Amino acid sequence: MLDVAERRAIAVSPTAGDFARDGFLGPVPLFDPERCDRLAAGLASANAPPPAVWLKGGAVTDWRLANLGADPRLLALLTPILGRDIILWGAKLIIRKPGQVHLWHVDSETSSPGGRFVSAWIGLRNTTGESGLRMIAGSHLCRTVEQFQAESGAPRDGTSSDTALEWARRENPDARIVEPEVGDGEVILFDGRMWHGSHNRLSDKTRYALLLQFASADSPVRIDPDDEQKRAPAILVQGRPDAGANWIVPPPLPPSQKPFAPLTSLIRELNMPLAADPERGWKRHPLFLGATPVLESMSCHAAVLSPGHSPHPPHAHQDEELLIVLDGEADLLVADRPSYEGARAIRVKAGDFAYYHALQHHTIRNPSSAPVSYLMFRWHGRVPAIGGQRLRAKVFRQPPPAETDGARAFKTRNLFGAPTRWLGKLHCHTSRLEVGGGYAAHVDPYDVAILVLSGRVRTLGREVGPGGVIYYPKGERHGMRNARDEPARYIVFEFHPAAKADPASFAKASNPGSVISAG
Repeated sequence: MLDVAERRAIAVSPTAGDFARDGFLGPVPLFDPERCDRLAAGLASANAPPPAVWLKGGAVTDWRLANLGADPRLLALLTPILGRDIILWGAKLIIRKPGQVHLWHVDSETSSPGGRFVSAWIGLRNTTGESGLRMIAGSHLCRTVEQFQAESGAPRDGTSSDTALEWARRENPDARIVEPEVGDGEVILFDGRMWHGSHNRLSDKTRYALLLQFASADSPVRIDPDDEQKRAPAILVQGRPDAGANWIVPPPLPPSQKPFAPLTSLIRELNMPLAADPERGWKRHPLFLGATPVLESMSCHAAVLSPGHSPHPPHAHQDEELLIVLDGEADLLVADRPSYEGARAIRVKAGDFAYYHALQHHTIRNPSSAPVSYLMFRWHGRVPAIGGQRLRAKVFRQPPPAETDGARAFKTRNLFGAPTRWLGKLHCHTSRLEVGGGYAAHVDPYDVAILVLSGRVRTLGREVGPGGVIYYPKGERHGMRNARDEPARYIVFEFHPAAKADPASFAKASNPGSVISAG
């Protein structure tokens, strides 16, 4: 922990001023009354997305909160304090009923020595000097109020404003209590280490306010200051991230203006070899696109890449992808930015496949003298499944087939299963169905995609052979049996729905990393 002199030295920087001295700025007008009312109603609605991982995790699930955090007017206020690279790690609607008190406290997540943290408190409804923030100006240069409480043996709910002020003045004689005259639509910026609280002294009105919490990208934000592994998920709102310091996740997607039509169980067959486009060097063969009970969007297409060609430079997007090589050899290019320069090439051949998580820069290139064909599944969900150890981007070499032991007509071999950004679990296994074998019609609580590798199966009233793609959305009844006189082999991908966020699950939060590996 830094001592008071060190804290003062850090605060007095070339970009500092009143904020460095007092620990707060404002109020500053930000939103008009109409927008405030819409925000208060929408964020308090039962339809608002639940926060991810912990109670302040709303910015990584609610597009409105992420969009507010990237507001140019707000960033213009934050940049002189935090610098160019800024993350949004906390967001929460705060409701205070008449007479309700929020005790003096310090935000423990902002305790990293030398870190730069700014909280933006925005009044939305019934905000006045009688219902807004109370702060002890200059207390951000002191030890925390919780430390003084522990030393004195005083209970937290027994600390009066006079006592808190007396403690702060022991280390900063200039400390003083302030209750700014703030109104709806106005923002107060304050250092997260500021001693603050609130008391709604309005007799008959409930006060609504929005708290957005920012940090410089290189300032670690921990849910538990004593546990290095309990990082808060954060989104980048300006500049460049620092993946080593924080758990950076993609921002949530806005609601679809035109929802995709629902997918039903289907079969699509590929007639190999697929037609190429020698002039363009790349030809796409769409197979299906739609929404499922699990995913907002699931699409599938096959493509042919001519020798020496790449469909586009390395790019990144919110969707997750599976790329399966059907025929030929190719280089998968994996990069940290949208450029061929510095991209890592991984040679793949028929039967190999790759998983790309959201925002992984990637593309494919054909270095051979023959066309290469591949199949692509691409999807995104409705609410990010944040938490737990997520599946890393990876290349999977031609998976070993499932083999029967002579006693069973149906055998599977599990390859992997792990959470992803949009899924509670992405699971993969290979299957072998012996002559005469099959399984009865049933429903699954997840989506299922199947690529037939050899032999022929019968499902949905049709026979499907090698290169056939089968898709069963969650809850749709389906069965399968071997349709011919040789074993049938196929690969299965299961798309499990994301569970609703559980605040208690923050203990499992970790930085998932983004480095692709070949296995």
